[in-house]
Amino acid sequence: PGSPNPTSPKPTSPVECSICFNTYDNTFKTPKLLQCSHVFCLECVARLSKGLPPNQPEDQLPCPFCRQLTSIPLEGAPALQTSKELLATLPPELQQEKVLWMEGTKLCCRQSSDDPENPDSCISIDVAMSKPESPEAPPTGLAGRLSRCDMCDDWKRIVLLSALIIILFCIILWPVQCALKTGNLRCFTRTVAMS
Repeated sequence: PGSPNPTSPKPTSPVECSICFNTYDNTFKTPKLLQCSHVFCLECVARLSKGLPPNQPEDQLPCPFCRQLTSIPLEGAPALQTSKELLATLPPELQQEKVLWMEGTKLCCRQSSDDPENPDSCISIDVAMSKPESPEAPPTGLAGRLSRCDMCDDWKRIVLLSALIIILFCIILWPVQCALKTGNLRCFTRTVAMS
């Protein structure tokens, strides 16, 4: 009774993100609360919101667990509500939330510095996910029909298969047909001229 059961599931820590399993902090791993009450780190939420499919509105993020939509503010994922309960469980030096913002696909945070214009005082991470290219209009005419033909991509295989069929016909099937028709392997009978 004193030892834990090895088959029981490992309890998840309330201070780590359920997506990346990193411990929450007060910068890129700030615990952000979705409208469904699930909490994920800011970096994961930003990656999810930047990686939405092209057919889905960018201001609506489905929860990875329950699929309930959360409205993403115009300022991006950093403007979502922070889970104050989880932030309060962090060490005292990490309980003060830092200011973060989005610049395109970069999640930015200003480090404490005497010179706010110093570019080294700002750190950022790129949260962009590679999206599939938007489909281009296929070419029209014969070129368009050939480009849509999946078999046309394998033209070498088609040529090889055609050559093998011709060889099969000439070497095997033609003599068999002749043997059935004339009784021997020669299709043409020789006429012997008597002199």
